[in-house]
This record gives sequence, structure tokens and C-alpha cells, in this order.
Amino acid sequence: MLSAATHRRIYLVLLTLLGCMITVSKGLSNVVWVLLGINWLLEGRWREKLDMARQSHLLHVYLALFALLLCSLLWTEHQAYGWTLIREKLPLLVIPLVLLTTPPPAREARHAVLMLFSATVVVVSLISAVRLLTHSGIAYRDAVPFISHIRFALCCCMAIFLLLGEVERTGKLWLLVPTVWLAIFVLLIHSYTAVVVLGVVTLVVLLVYQPSPLLLGLWLLLFGGATGTVVYYAKEYYRPVPMAARALPPTTANNRPYTHLQDGIIENGNYINNYLCPEEMRTEWNRRSTVPYDTLGPDGYTLQSTLIRYLNALGLPKDSLGVSQLSSKQMEHIVQGVANPVYARHNPVRKMVYVMLFEYEYYRHTNAVSGFTMLQRFDLWEATLAIVGQHPWLGVGIGDLLTELHAELSRRHSDLAPTSKYPHNQYLTLLSTFGCMGCTVLLIFCAIAIVCERRRLNALMLSWMLLVMISFLTEDTLNTTTGMLLCTYFLAFRPPRCINTTPSRTASA
Repeated sequence: MLSAATHRRIYLVLLTLLGCMITVSKGLSNVVWVLLGINWLLEGRWREKLDMARQSHLLHVYLALFALLLCSLLWTEHQAYGWTLIREKLPLLVIPLVLLTTPPPAREARHAVLMLFSATVVVVSLISAVRLLTHSGIAYRDAVPFISHIRFALCCCMAIFLLLGEVERTGKLWLLVPTVWLAIFVLLIHSYTAVVVLGVVTLVVLLVYQPSPLLLGLWLLLFGGATGTVVYYAKEYYRPVPMAARALPPTTANNRPYTHLQDGIIENGNYINNYLCPEEMRTEWNRRSTVPYDTLGPDGYTLQSTLIRYLNALGLPKDSLGVSQLSSKQMEHIVQGVANPVYARHNPVRKMVYVMLFEYEYYRHTNAVSGFTMLQRFDLWEATLAIVGQHPWLGVGIGDLLTELHAELSRRHSDLAPTSKYPHNQYLTLLSTFGCMGCTVLLIFCAIAIVCERRRLNALMLSWMLLVMISFLTEDTLNTTTGMLLCTYFLAFRPPRCINTTPSRTASA
């Protein structure tokens, strides 16, 4: 039998490894949390663990959630699939049980583990940035090599909060360099959720922990600057180019007929589907390029559609004259699937605004959502709410949500019907799975935990809780290994029960 001190050392080593593996490997993460559970079982100390479990209201929330998942099997039709999902969600049971019945690490060990987590996030972000900037044509969502770019962006947010807390604790201003870099990286990979998390969580933590007027003023300055930048680029996107203001000619310079669809879809201040002459574009493109005009691009869109958008963004007609004015570099962009010259420039904020507005314009005029990650959520949310309306009290159970959701999408003739997407909103997922009765039970446990644990809420825990709650708005965070780890791992660093952690000016993450 190993001594208690040895089990404690194993626990700290595995906790450190788990923090590093969150952003590196889902497979190794699974191995580490299983080892944590085995070490916990072999350690013994059952009376002490039982006492800690009874007193931990946070643990009761996770136990209630897992109990509801099991109960929902009683009214689900696809029981085999339901059991598969239960097995996949075991981290939501095992990790909180281990972490919340084990004393938190000592102060210095705690900071060391959290800084290693942050360092791993910084290293992975640098690797991802190199991939993004050196691999031509790579999509921003594919830049992060190990896990989903959405989950990694949330890890970046958590690392930013940890680094800021370390700056406050130690006064090491050089830590602001990786902090600022991670904020820039979040913009590079276009994570709208992470941008909202950074703004909202920073403001709430500042207000709760009684900031100095200087810090609050700095936040307002940054927020105002960010808002002003977005507004400026939005106005720039819609600013008309000279061609958009002219009368529409019936023919090209070569007397070929133009097609002017007049469908109103705007990009870069120009109407995308005006000044179209596909015959001339095909002839001139095939004359200048070895890549055929009918090629399918790396992003799944035809070269023709990419070429039309690229010419439109430059304010050129979509005919032989427009294609002839493209440089060799611009033609290379088009072959790589870059549909707007703005996307090829390294201004992440401008690119993010332009992508978002194009998706909005296209959806506004066509109601198509395929390929548009943000707009797809509207179709998914509406269909999920319809399911809630059909099964309001107990929901559809853990095994039937996917089947019911895509049956509803088919009834609505949605572009997403053939896919296997979940609602992309954890609150709606829980509501459609458990119904109003199950979610009410879960809310009661959450309310009790908040009331009873509020005096132990420090800046780290508040930042983590807000990050999780905001991520639930646009993601099914609990449906992936990384998401479940984000929702459980930082429980290990809660303040000890014996310490009064009422928010104060000196509280830090």
C-alpha cells in the first residue's frame, strides 16, 4: 500500500498532466483522468471523502446532472445510443468526484500547475499561428492541430485570466506579453464566443472585485476602441464602390450580354451578382491559369463562385476584362479558396467583421445556412425549441435528441437536415433532453451551490464559471472531451473551505 503522501504526489502529477493535455490530446486526457480515478480509489480515506462530498454543494450539481442523464434513459427510445453517450460523459462524474473530495493543492503548487496549463496554451497557440500563416489556404478553424478551435479559444480565455491574476500576484509585467498574444490569437481564429467571454468576464470580475478607477477606465477604453473598430469596418464593408452607383450596362466591352440578378447581396460595397458574364470569365481564366475554371476549391466551393466574389470585392466586372486585371498573386488566392482580398491580409478584426457581414447578407437574401457556422445556430435553435414544445415536461431523453432534432430539421427543409449536428446551445440541449421538470431540479441544485459557496468565490472561480456559462450559449460544451474538462478541471483550484474569500480589492486569480 502506498502512503498518503505518495498518493498526494501522484494526484498533483496527474493534475498537472491533465491541465497540459487538455489542449494537446483528447486521447491522453482520457488516460489521465482515468488514472486520477484509479489513484483516488486506491488512496482510501473514505470517511474523509464522504464528509467532503456531503459538504460540497458543487459536487451535488454534477451528481444531479449525471443522475438526470441516467434517469432520462427511462423515456428514451434509442437506449443503446443513450448508454454510449452516458459512457462518453463519465468525466462529468469521475473528475468532480475526485477533485471535490481531495483537498486543493497548496498555494505555490496551485500557481505552478496553473502556469503550466497557461504555458501549454501559449505554445499550442504559437504552433497554430505558424500553421495559419505558413500553410496557404488553411482555414482558420483548422489552424489548431490538436482540438477544436472553438474549445481552444476558450482555453486561451482561461489562460488570459490566469496570466492576469499572476501579474497582479507577482508584479511580473512581462507576463502581459503572452496575455496580449493570446488575445490577438483569439481574433486570428475568429472565435466570436471567446471575444464575448473576454469582454464580459473581464468587466464582471473588475466590478465584483472593486477595481481602481484606472483599471475600469482602461477596460472602457479598450471596449470603446474595439467597438469603434468594428463599427468602422462595418461601414467600410457597405461603403459603395463606383461601379455600384452606375447604371447597369446590358453588355460587356466585347458585346456579350451581362446578367444582373439584382438580388441585393452586398460585399465590399458592391452587389455580388451584378455584372456577370460567366462565358467570358471561363475563357479568360482558362487562358491565364493552368487550374480549370470548373475546379472545386479546397473549401468545397467552386472556383467560379470564389472568382465572382473576389472580382466583386475589387470592384471589377465579372467578365474577361475583370479577370485580365487580376495579378498572379490574386489568381493564386482564388485557387486557394480566398473569396475576398480582405481575407488574405493579416488584419484579424477586419476579416472577422467582413466574414460575419457576408454570412448575414447571404442568409438575409437566401435563408441558406450551410457553411455558415454562426447562422447555422439559428436553424438549430429554432428546431430545438420546437422539440421542447413537443416534449415540455420530460424532454426526449439522452438517446433521442439527435434523431428528433434532425427529423424536425427535415420537416423544416433545412440545409442542416443531412448533418449530425447538436443544438449548439447547451441550455437548449439540457432542456430538450430533461424537459422543464429535469432542468428545474438541476437549477435548484445550482442555486443552492451558488448561495452556499458564494463566500468562497475568488476571481479564478468567478472567471471560470462565467466562461462556462457564456460558452453554453453558443456551444454544446458538454458534448466533447475538451469541453467536459473545461467544465470540471478548475474545480481542483477552489479556495479551501477554512479560508474566508469574500471579494476584496486584493483578490486575484
